[in-house]
Amino acid sequence: MDKTTINFRLSELRKAKHITQGELAEIVGTSFQTISKWENGITMPDITVLPVLAAFFEVSIDELLGIKPLKGDVYSSEETDSEKFWDNHFEYIMRSRNESWNNDYLGFLIREVWKIDNPVNVLDCGCGYAHFAPMLMKYLPEGSSYTGIDFSSSLTEQAENLLAKYNINGRILKGNFLESNFRDRFDIVMCQSVLRHIGDSKAFISKMINAAVDGGLVICIDTNREIECCGLYIDGMDYGDLCDHSGAIKHWKAELENSKRDYAAAMRNAYVMRELGLSDIDIRISDKVSFVCPEQSDYDTKINDFIDSKSLWYADAEEAIERLINHGMTRNEAEAYVGKTNKICKYLENNKGEVAFTRFKGKTITFGWKRRT
Repeated sequence: MDKTTINFRLSELRKAKHITQGELAEIVGTSFQTISKWENGITMPDITVLPVLAAFFEVSIDELLGIKPLKGDVYSSEETDSEKFWDNHFEYIMRSRNESWNNDYLGFLIREVWKIDNPVNVLDCGCGYAHFAPMLMKYLPEGSSYTGIDFSSSLTEQAENLLAKYNINGRILKGNFLESNFRDRFDIVMCQSVLRHIGDSKAFISKMINAAVDGGLVICIDTNREIECCGLYIDGMDYGDLCDHSGAIKHWKAELENSKRDYAAAMRNAYVMRELGLSDIDIRISDKVSFVCPEQSDYDTKINDFIDSKSLWYADAEEAIERLINHGMTRNEAEAYVGKTNKICKYLENNKGEVAFTRFKGKTITFGWKRRT
């Protein structure tokens, strides 16, 4: 039996039963020294002993071996709706936001779809480091203003610096949007890459609507997880393997069940907006597809940013595997998922200067107007 692919749960099961190694040894017909070796990973029990242990502890053999989580395992939330999480993942945010938009498409939305031709006041909810502000304000009519709000200290500090750097007419607020009260109302209320990370997207959108003026525009921008998983092609790697994300679906469903994080928020936002009374609801998709190849002057920056944005989540492989098991995957699925991610990073690193890749995130833009009263 390969000890490197399992996480034998014998010790914690025995302790939960409040029995000694000697007492367990008598039950299975061996010595307490052998039990000690099993628990410390020095040796593993014979395959014929596993059903005996599983039956005694009333678990499956997969649960005993750590291939599946125990029924009593406490779900460990990612806490992606907390300030601490995003302060700790500040570098990930910086690395992963550079390839989301074609500026001319944003200009098209503003001019031709939303038909904004007078100055507007914008509220960006969960603004991060306000990376969207320079692009947005470039195309909005002169005299428009920007307000961003986020609960991350690290991100709001960077956001204030960004507004100053680009001389943007605006302000940054530090706080939890859901708990904030606004004296002003805004012509445009938007959020980007927020709703899939929080526990109650409906409450968030409802709060956005309340912050908008009558006739105001509400915009929710989120990535479609399914499209994102199939949106990476790397020259020299098998595209079918890159697209395989069967274990991830279990992970997403566990998050939805346990912490209400909606992996399908991008697809459901229109229905929530309709339920909450917005009118003229429509959906667009960002036309940004990134093609990265060695001939580009910023090739090194793009490939390093991509590698770093992936590896930040899976630097400690075993920790990542345990987290994914806790979130619904089997050990085999978790190992395959983490292994694939690390394989991608290593392939790109080893072939840097030669390899090219294409990436499509599937960013959907759902919007509607607040009815006039």
